Amino acid sequence: MEYDELPYGEAKARAVKVLEDGYGDAVVLKDDHGYWVLYYFYGFQGPPPTAKPHWMEGPLPEEGQVRPPYAMRRFLEDQGDFTYLNDVD
Repeated sequence: MEYDELPYGEAKARAVKVLEDGYGDAVVLKDDHGYWVLYYFYGFQGPPPTAKPHWMEGPLPEEGQVRPPYAMRRFLEDQGDFTYLNDVD
């Protein structure tokens, strides 16, 4: 499965957990390899159903290793990536 291209609406329908905060949504999926997290950085606005993830992490062996959207965004910025925030308005 190519999770990095999974639209938000489909990912959320398959999710075992969704973390939402003011920075985005982290959609947690599980398969035989472990947990995968798809990050959609749209701030307080929900991502459009067709939105592709901005970042993907996994497989992780435990669900407790999943970072919330704010923590992942900070990690990416600390690594030198640009600020992720899409405005759907």
